[in-house]
Amino acid sequence: MNRFFIVAAYASVALLSGCSNDELANVEKSTQNMISFHVVGNRAETRATPITQNNLTSTDFDVFAFTADGTAFMGKNDTGFGHDGINIKYANGQWSYSNPDELRYWPEETTPLSFYAFNPGTVSETMQYYYMWDVDHEAQKIIYSSIDEYGNSDQGENYDVMYAMAKGQTKSTNNGMVKLQFKHILSQVVFKAKNQYANMQVDIKGIKIHNVELSGTFTLPETAEASPSLENWKLNGLAGTATVVKDASVTVKSSTEAIDITSTTPMLIVPQNLTGWNVNGGVGTKAEADDAKQCYLEISCKIRQSDVYLCGSATEFKTIYVPFGAEWQPGKRYIYTLVFGGGYDDQGVPILKPIHFIPEVDEWRNTSEEHEN
Repeated sequence: MNRFFIVAAYASVALLSGCSNDELANVEKSTQNMISFHVVGNRAETRATPITQNNLTSTDFDVFAFTADGTAFMGKNDTGFGHDGINIKYANGQWSYSNPDELRYWPEETTPLSFYAFNPGTVSETMQYYYMWDVDHEAQKIIYSSIDEYGNSDQGENYDVMYAMAKGQTKSTNNGMVKLQFKHILSQVVFKAKNQYANMQVDIKGIKIHNVELSGTFTLPETAEASPSLENWKLNGLAGTATVVKDASVTVKSSTEAIDITSTTPMLIVPQNLTGWNVNGGVGTKAEADDAKQCYLEISCKIRQSDVYLCGSATEFKTIYVPFGAEWQPGKRYIYTLVFGGGYDDQGVPILKPIHFIPEVDEWRNTSEEHEN
């Protein structure tokens, strides 16, 4: 699992300004007592750009902190989904509070804090209702809807959503450092392709996944040590379509080496179990698969063998459908290799039918004719 590490450390004097939270007793406002953040990260794949330590500073996060009795020390106890929390971003060579008035200092040792953070913290206008969180001291939830970014570029881009937590922290814990280990809540899906036969060539224009869930609610695990799983997700039950590639120009010639289709443009999608279209099990047509919410790939392509077109033509792409079942867990990258050599039409009839030979043998017969030379 790709992970980020956020460590709270002591900040420089330049970060000091008035603290707006005076509700907790014995909060010492000094340089040594301020809660601030230093971010360290390793590689994690996003939509198209790998996030490394070199470009991690382009991200930000929102953070909450609660006392044991549920008092909001950073952020607030939410009463609904939104984008609350204290925003932390990278500026002027350091991680700092976006709003200096929201600076917080460590309370006394008898008041431990539990921290919850969400990355990204800044949400674009197009994603305002696709990505939100609801946080209080008892439960922390994220709602997310995967958008069809490769089918409709006007919708924007999916986010590589992560969360982190650190419970029961005081100034003396880890020498005053709060360590937040970020974990991904979405699944990443990548496609490659090769042919079944060496004399086959496939040209791909587009690929879609049908009857895939696009939205749901993720509840954070109880502990920071627990890994996110499907059990943390509650899906909305609304099946949709996700575009893998659109208006592409991908040529598949090899039967031994798979070529890349989307490794640099992976799909970020809600984790789930997908039931593949059961063509031979009573769900014969594409329409019946849609009714049963069974999953399949729609592939716009041309297929030729020994320079003879088996599907499509030199000027026309045809559509084939391929049953597709999967189990997607949070924080996992799944790589699927399509092996072209089959597929179905929308009626469940195989597109490529192999040429079979049925030999018949006549009996050897003796002849009664006599020949003289």
